[in-house]
Amino acid sequence: MRTYTFKSIARRGTSLAAVVALVATTVLPSGVAFADALNPLTERSLTLSSGSPGWSYLDASGNATYAPPNSGANGRKTGNTFGFRVSSDATVRGFSFQYCTTSAGNCLGPGDIPFAGTAGSYTRDANNQTQIDAQKSDLEVVTATPSEVSGTTFTANFDAAAGQPSSAANVPSADNSEGNFIVLTKANVGDNWAPSSGWTMAADVNQTNGGSAGTVLDGTSTGKNNYITLTNATGVDLDPGSYVKIIFFGTDTNYMINPGSSWFFAKLNTWDSATTTDFVPGNSHNIDGGVTVANVMNRSIEIQTKVLETMDFSVGTVDPNTLDSTGGAGSQFGLATGRTKHGVCDPVVTGMTTNSTTPNVLQMGNPDGEFSLETLHTYSTHSFWRLSSNSSAGASVYYSGVTLSNTVNDQIEAIGTTAESPTPGTEQFGLALDNGDDTTAGSDYFVSYDKERQAGHIYQNGADNAVGGLHTASLAADDASTNGSWHDPRLAPLLPATGYGNGTGIVNTDFDGDPDDDNVTDTEFAFDPDSTLVPALLASESDQVVDCVTGKVRYIANIAATTPAGIYTTKINYIAAPQY
Repeated sequence: MRTYTFKSIARRGTSLAAVVALVATTVLPSGVAFADALNPLTERSLTLSSGSPGWSYLDASGNATYAPPNSGANGRKTGNTFGFRVSSDATVRGFSFQYCTTSAGNCLGPGDIPFAGTAGSYTRDANNQTQIDAQKSDLEVVTATPSEVSGTTFTANFDAAAGQPSSAANVPSADNSEGNFIVLTKANVGDNWAPSSGWTMAADVNQTNGGSAGTVLDGTSTGKNNYITLTNATGVDLDPGSYVKIIFFGTDTNYMINPGSSWFFAKLNTWDSATTTDFVPGNSHNIDGGVTVANVMNRSIEIQTKVLETMDFSVGTVDPNTLDSTGGAGSQFGLATGRTKHGVCDPVVTGMTTNSTTPNVLQMGNPDGEFSLETLHTYSTHSFWRLSSNSSAGASVYYSGVTLSNTVNDQIEAIGTTAESPTPGTEQFGLALDNGDDTTAGSDYFVSYDKERQAGHIYQNGADNAVGGLHTASLAADDASTNGSWHDPRLAPLLPATGYGNGTGIVNTDFDGDPDDDNVTDTEFAFDPDSTLVPALLASESDQVVDCVTGKVRYIANIAATTPAGIYTTKINYIAAPQY
């Protein structure tokens, strides 16, 4: 049943009277519009996924990486969204969309690819690479395997209540596995959108210029699909004023190529038949329509700038995040950095004061024996490094150096590349990351600030002996912890290299916080003696930007009873290598 308002009947009264008078003298032309076809589709719109010409389908860098189908940069594989309200009370079994160069009359497909040949034998080139290079393209609807977006995909991907059920994050998969078109309806503006299922999409050439449809007449028809039909034998019941939204998504195999320039129009009609041969504008199957929406091609604005490679890499003996900032310039933090407030990613410092006479120098051994090594205990010390880089493929950190050596080149034997537990009485020099348990799945590898120091059992020495651990309270006072970029010092997303991830724990069997306990060491260390020539990998990440990662490196040494006496030293260098 079709319904009409009093105003619409009154508005059509004169036209109807004229038709009656004319019928008395001549035969009614087959193309005359029935009353139903005069009911317009209102509040109609056409939104393109891209306004770029069809020959423009690459991003500003000249590649397709950031210009997938249905994206703003891709004018070659676009999607279209039609929105409108119906005027009639009817069951709609068909929708049609005809793309033309004019809003009324004969329909020529939009595009600017030139014709070749002579009158009567014109040809039109395809939308091929040659035309892309020439910056020309014709509108073309490509439908290799058109399919409807399923109800489950709609539920998962669309926010029906939002009023605009389509966004860049919710476009169906580009491989067309989730479909490439959907019909949505709702009765009132405040209602949720609901998918209408059972529709079949087809595309064809429907162009005329005084000749038969789809023909090349005097070099006019593009010969490319410019006509879309959606049909459904069951259809969808719509009341006057109902809202309809029909979305055609651009996918790898189903898409629309935009014309290369100028404006174009899309003629919209609804039908009470699912037989496309009934789709003749103005006939008895035409419910609402005879209206157009317009759009125009434009070339995208390309903005070019540069983000230069950046990297912050600091190496030192004190992590400023452990320093108390209470007291400003005279605080631990103030004395070590010369500043009064913690930052989000403060660089590691070389000592507890800025004027240290021995920056980045560590002493390892028994503090009661002038920091000398013993055959009965393993001694350790530690340093830090902190890295940030905008390298999109991550970064790696290497170390380079030699084992502990004296002035006549006697050396404490390096552990080697295979990690070992500390063994007092056996010559060992090694290092490992003191960043938590490397066996924890998905670990963030938070820095461990524990030290093997207890009265009578001081086995670990560091430049930061005067600090107690991470000063979260002072950080909060300095507003660093409220910053979105702040996180507790950690190694993640870097992962420890094999043999270097287990430096957290005890290195002496008589120490685990209770000197009366007798425990097994739970740490392992390694040291590559060839690293002085070829730096050895300590930690790496290959998939993402590295955001303020912190490595705490713990060093251990053991001697044998036959280790030559002397003053032993070494210098370990750390190298950060970003990957772009």
